[in-house]
Amino acid sequence: MNPKTIVALLVLATGGMATAGSDTTKRYGIQHAKIRYEIRGGGDIMGMVKTKIKGKKRVIFDHYGTKEITEVAKVTQTTTNGKSNVKKVHTMTYMNGGTLYRVDFKHKRIIRMKNAGMAAAALFGGAKNRAKNGKAMMQKMGGKMIGKDKVLGYTCEVWDLMGVQQCIYKGVVLRIVSDIMGIKNSEVATQIDFSPTLNPNSFKLPDFPIYDVQGNKLERSKLDTMDERSEVKAEKNAGDMAALGAAMATAMQSTGVKKGETLTKAQEKKMENSMMNAMFPRMKRKMLAESKALEFAKVCLEKADTLKEANACEEKMDTMRAEPSDPEDKLQKWDSKTKKETLGFIDQALKRMECAKNANSMQEMRQCMPEN
Repeated sequence: MNPKTIVALLVLATGGMATAGSDTTKRYGIQHAKIRYEIRGGGDIMGMVKTKIKGKKRVIFDHYGTKEITEVAKVTQTTTNGKSNVKKVHTMTYMNGGTLYRVDFKHKRIIRMKNAGMAAAALFGGAKNRAKNGKAMMQKMGGKMIGKDKVLGYTCEVWDLMGVQQCIYKGVVLRIVSDIMGIKNSEVATQIDFSPTLNPNSFKLPDFPIYDVQGNKLERSKLDTMDERSEVKAEKNAGDMAALGAAMATAMQSTGVKKGETLTKAQEKKMENSMMNAMFPRMKRKMLAESKALEFAKVCLEKADTLKEANACEEKMDTMRAEPSDPEDKLQKWDSKTKKETLGFIDQALKRMECAKNANSMQEMRQCMPEN
């Protein structure tokens, strides 16, 4: 199956990539922790380039890793033909379930985005027991557990994958060492607290302005509500992603193609149809839920004469939807023209929903959707 087909199926089945939420997954086998690491590295590449790396890293996580802040500060010194160049790097990321914040210290700003990395894990590894799925993924990539070791008294499994060794304790990497092309790097835990006292300040970000990926400035006072809404979407879509992953595996088996073999056009089409039919019941349930919300919205908005009344209708509709919208998606104005356009859109959507109600397969459901 080509990449375009896979992407099309992802969009069709889930309405976009989302992430696993609070109780649907555990990234680690430990509830919370505070860990500090020392970063060391360097080497000599063919006697021409010498590199030296030194730095620190801190990690704080809660809720088994669905809430985590990571900060890295390191200095890399590169010497070529006797001339040295020093590069300083300071990064910070904050993951709050389905939302990711990246701190840009250079430009003194923070970018808020979806945590797409967890979506891939939900798709290919399932929605639960992320630590176990991580091991399975390493094995598929050729990784092997080569023994056990201790880091600050904690016994961890040592995994080797393509020249990189990780010492993992209940899903948490306590040490990582690599030796690639003459460059050695290590990241080793120097302080570990698996019973820390945590509070909101533990996950505090710098006092920089926060923007979304489109460049719109966000109000800090609304971030908690926005993250909670994102988490609702993540919880819902995590199941969709896991179901799609299972459907992909079943579809691949239905083609009779073995691992590593290339699909023929006929097998590709068979796999596509198999995946679509596997996802059909879930997709139809989502559409029926949306239909009830739209029916309510139509009646409510027909009576709305002010922006306040219209937004009240939207908020009520959101509680009925499978995937609530973000707070910033509220209506900005409500006049006769906006009202007419909105109700017209709802009427068109309800006609498609009515068609979908009578569909008995994904192929029939697709006939209800506009071509674009």
